[in-house]
Amino acid sequence: MNRTPVPPDRVRPLPVSVRPLAGETVTGYLARLAVANALTPTVVRIHATRISGIPPYRPDLERAAAWAERLGGLPAGHFDRDARRNAMYVRCHHHDWAPHPCRRCGYTQQPRAACRRCAHGEETTVRTRGGAVCNRHRRWHLDGADIDLTGFPEYMRAERCLSGSLWKRGVGLATGELQLAATLIRHWAADADFPPRFHERMAAFGADRVGEGSVFLIAYPEIVRLTTVLTDLSFASYLLTPRFRLAQQVWALEAAVITIMHSSTTEQLHEVAERIVTQGKTAVETANGMRRSHTSMRPATLEKALVASSQRHRSCLLRHLSTVRIQVQPYEPGVAVPANRVLDRRRPMPDALLH
Repeated sequence: MNRTPVPPDRVRPLPVSVRPLAGETVTGYLARLAVANALTPTVVRIHATRISGIPPYRPDLERAAAWAERLGGLPAGHFDRDARRNAMYVRCHHHDWAPHPCRRCGYTQQPRAACRRCAHGEETTVRTRGGAVCNRHRRWHLDGADIDLTGFPEYMRAERCLSGSLWKRGVGLATGELQLAATLIRHWAADADFPPRFHERMAAFGADRVGEGSVFLIAYPEIVRLTTVLTDLSFASYLLTPRFRLAQQVWALEAAVITIMHSSTTEQLHEVAERIVTQGKTAVETANGMRRSHTSMRPATLEKALVASSQRHRSCLLRHLSTVRIQVQPYEPGVAVPANRVLDRRRPMPDALLH
């Protein structure tokens, strides 16, 4: 049964207001607002669902932002403005497929646990730009953890890089680039001797190995540094252009890893690097042959084709290629590029070989 929403201006605010965190989700804010008013989150959630007209089964409280603002005594439009400030840089046709915080196609990161100290000990979720580290309190807060990073300043530098230059390249926690770098380092770590700094971190964080579940925590600074290299226009274009041989490009990818890790290459690192480059070059070949539409045999613009092929082949590095630096192969008509609205609606995902 559809419910008629109550106009937000007719909703009475709760007695005790709560100051929202930067990038805080509506769901997380309402839960903290409930606690401040000696209510259970369930009671406030049901009330917000009822007055906003959202269906009670599997309600999405993010759609009740206007009513949450009224309940908490916040200025109208607070959550919309906050979302625009923390929007991802996306590649869309509104800005010629270059990274840009588009007002129409931009979106925020998936909710993640907020720093407990920023939230005064309460549990909530945020969508702020950046990653797993709270630079204000020097804490690791990914997946609800609360780990002291006081003796490891390299984590704070990595966080500033992720929320700064990498953010403007469209890199976030779940867009795939960080996962790609983590996969390379994890495969390197399977056969390599760890540097002393790794042993210090593992002892401090209580980890016994660099595995799939701990690689982000142990190697976060190196993962961010490697991501900075991988998403550089010149490096990514060299890595995937048809101009050079596969062996040369695989070695370049291995060299990037071992330079950052101050080590030597390993068999597992070589294997995964070869798979990454092979998949990327296949995706570039597909982009070179993409047609403008299902009814046209004319070639699509390369910028749009690279975005489409990155989604089709799940190869995130294609979003960071320079069309000036890659060699364009002779055009042979292949698959049609999807419509702009389809590409704009899709969200970046980690590479297929990571699963």
